[in-house]
Amino acid sequence: MGCATGTLKYSLFLFNVLWAILGILVLVFAGLGWGAMPDEYAIGTIILGGFILVISLFGCCGAARESPRMLWTYVSLLLTLLVLIVCFIFLSPKGVFKEYALKTVEDHWELEQTKPGSMDLIQNTYHCCGRDSPKDYLNSHFWNNTVPSSCCKDNSCVNPLNLYVQGCIARVEEAFADEQSTLSYFQWGLLIFEAVILLLAIVLAIHYTNRQRRYNY
Repeated sequence: MGCATGTLKYSLFLFNVLWAILGILVLVFAGLGWGAMPDEYAIGTIILGGFILVISLFGCCGAARESPRMLWTYVSLLLTLLVLIVCFIFLSPKGVFKEYALKTVEDHWELEQTKPGSMDLIQNTYHCCGRDSPKDYLNSHFWNNTVPSSCCKDNSCVNPLNLYVQGCIARVEEAFADEQSTLSYFQWGLLIFEAVILLLAIVLAIHYTNRQRRYNY
């Protein structure tokens, strides 16, 4: 049992190092994505990343110190996180990033009518022009049959071939076409990864609890 226990112990420690790295990546993703997703979604992602990081520290310390109490606390935290992830998978709205991006395009296009340049970042990012097409600018009396430089490759509209012919609504829909499947893969992968860690933690917690009882006798 000693060899097997050692293998489980170091496996759990390694998994928790990876778990901590994942928590850090989630926090970085939330920070970089702030403004590209609804605020409540960004806050929830930050909380998730912080929770994963704290849990991983409990797991590493519990495994290293061979402490039944810390491991059972770790198991309880993992179970809480497991429930939260399951609820998130089944209750979270679908296509949240796509809907937010489309709304951003709509809002910035409205703003473009009174504040030129509001669409520049979107058009440079998605290589698009106007809400539906470059005709949105050409048909606007405000722009006098011209388009902004952000509608063209390298911000140069001297060559007509540089003009982006797709509207930003269509380009955003293309960019987020695989959003739901990618998010689902990540969610289920996270769930499976946590289930493996939870199993290792329970086995180790039971073993160290039994060992402690034997020593007490």
